Amino acid sequence: MGMRATSTGPEEVPGILHLDMDAFFASIEVRDDPSLQGLPVVVGGAGARGVVAAASYPARTRGIRSAMPMASARRLAPDLVIVPPRIAHYRAVSAQVMSILGDVVADIEQISVDEAFLDVRGARRLFGEPADIAELLRRRIREELGLPSSVGGSVSRAVAKIASARAKPDGMLIVPADRTAEFLAPLPVGSISGVGPKAQASLERLGVRTIGQLREIPATTLARALGPRAAEITALADGSDRTGLGHRTRDRSLGTERTWDEDLTDPQEVRRRITMMADDVSRQLRRGGFVTRTVVLKLRAPDGTTLSRSSTFDQSTASGERLREHVVALWDRERGSMPRVRLAGVRATQLEAAGGAPVQSELTARPAGWTDLEAAMDRARDRFGSASLSRGSTLPREDGEGAPSPGPSPSAAGWEAPHRDGSHNSR
Repeated sequence: MGMRATSTGPEEVPGILHLDMDAFFASIEVRDDPSLQGLPVVVGGAGARGVVAAASYPARTRGIRSAMPMASARRLAPDLVIVPPRIAHYRAVSAQVMSILGDVVADIEQISVDEAFLDVRGARRLFGEPADIAELLRRRIREELGLPSSVGGSVSRAVAKIASARAKPDGMLIVPADRTAEFLAPLPVGSISGVGPKAQASLERLGVRTIGQLREIPATTLARALGPRAAEITALADGSDRTGLGHRTRDRSLGTERTWDEDLTDPQEVRRRITMMADDVSRQLRRGGFVTRTVVLKLRAPDGTTLSRSSTFDQSTASGERLREHVVALWDRERGSMPRVRLAGVRATQLEAAGGAPVQSELTARPAGWTDLEAAMDRARDRFGSASLSRGSTLPREDGEGAPSPGPSPSAAGWEAPHRDGSHNSR
């Protein structure tokens, strides 16, 4: 599809690939149940507050997108097929994808469950040019896992990601170095990762709508419009960017966020939701073999006002209880300024490999070890499903209001396991 690479020298080889699985969650569900082929399939919650987590391409042709309220999706497609998410299964398939990549390429930077950057220059001697390697990877993923993927390639990670988006669905686009500026010129400035609505509005006031037009703006003017990223974006726009893998390793993060159809107005309910998010993020850290130095709480009001507050630990940790303590403290400080919450998110940043960082020790005042408890919870959830254990403090009260504040210890926090009939006993 589109441009293929023609290299004029080692430095001009478009050896950075971005591989992105197409509609990953939905594609897995269609693969596992072929009767869904060709139907508008979405993965997400079917309830009144359900949100689309992933949409198949037939659903996307109806205008359905990720993060859309399920009620809106149903209006667009009355024949919508809603499949509940199977997160553990998706992560297992993700590991299979990454294993295939690792068979061919040594230098891989996985950035989410369904995408990764690859530096394939070292694999050329065995597997051919970047376009050949991209075709090999896509073919193996299709034949061995039955899933579609798209690949973009360039001399720059940013351009490779833009190219993979242009190649979707189930395609490949390799951009030669000497045609990078030509490729980018007609694309909207919003194609650049990190150029959000506010930056686009600032550029539009300057008459800039495409990346090509951006190149015509004086550097001082761009600096006022784009701030500290102006030089980076200018290098991308004119084709001179050569950023490879690992450039943003220190910014790597794991997290989760949720948008609700109805605003949260009860501070205790917000506390309950962000507690659940902190536990989810801590489990992601442990599964990935990471610890974190900083946790970030993101809050958004119905009018779009967004707050982002962070807290840094004395030592690296992967403990859900430590993350919970910090995000709850951040919420307690900010809740007066945000009486209505439409979106909340928890993210762990400044990640390190768990084996290479000192891990925060238990507080001696606690009657039980959180590390041992959370390890046992992980094993139970892996075996019986993510819903098999939850904090008692995160269960809604019978009156429908938020639960009390989580306690300071494993026993006080009241972890609970559901019986087969759905009832709960405290552990």
